[in-house]
Amino acid sequence: MQVRKHMSAPAITVRADSDYRTAFDVMRERDFHHLPVVDAGGRLVGIVAQRDMMVAATRHHNAPVEIAEVMHRPVVSTHADVQVVEAARLMMSQNIGCLPVVDAEMNVLGVISERDLLEVFVRMLSSGAPRAAPAKRKAAPAKHKAAPAKGKTAKRTPGRKATSRAKAKRTIRKR
Repeated sequence: MQVRKHMSAPAITVRADSDYRTAFDVMRERDFHHLPVVDAGGRLVGIVAQRDMMVAATRHHNAPVEIAEVMHRPVVSTHADVQVVEAARLMMSQNIGCLPVVDAEMNVLGVISERDLLEVFVRMLSSGAPRAAPAKRKAAPAKHKAAPAKGKTAKRTPGRKATSRAKAKRTIRKR
């Protein structure tokens, strides 16, 4: 499964010299969370997220501020012929919500987002397509010790605060 079959295309972009309010309006109107930022030649130069727009709105109010001042760069991108699973791994490893899809000249062809990947996942599960076996995980070490047997009292670990239940028991015993 290649990215080209699952990306949102054509891409809606914003120029780096545009005012941040323009990008904010596009995001709001189209319910986007990310917009690729391009230069005058249409080549990818950054990406701007909805939360960046909120921060810009808070900091700059109605002052004109170019997208170039609030965008993220360098931007992580992918190509249309990359496998969807590789794009998903890249997004996870970089902790990002979308990838602009570019050609060899860095022209934006589309965007693949978390939502696009979720749709792929749902379609795969709905169609009964064979799935890869889940990766085996090591059991996480227990965070808490088992409760003491009835009638026994638990020892507090030095330096730890007593829980409200333990405090209540001590208060009752003191009376």
